[in-house]
Amino acid sequence: MPSPQLNQPYTVVTVSCGRCKQEQVVRILARTGFWLRARQSVKCLKCSREFEVMLADAIIGGPFLPRDISSS
Repeated sequence: MPSPQLNQPYTVVTVSCGRCKQEQVVRILARTGFWLRARQSVKCLKCSREFEVMLADAIIGGPFLPRDISSS
């Protein structure tokens, strides 16, 4: 998973693990314009399994628990 990049505009997106249903959030690049969705992997914070998500841009941070993102 890429590390967070400073001074990059980002959007917070909620994703859920398909196995244990744990909701978590990731930060993706925030760009304007039209972008194709890309398949990416996220390692679940609860069950430690990787699951795939389709997101509009590159993940630059996370995953985080939803309650942790509001304090960062």
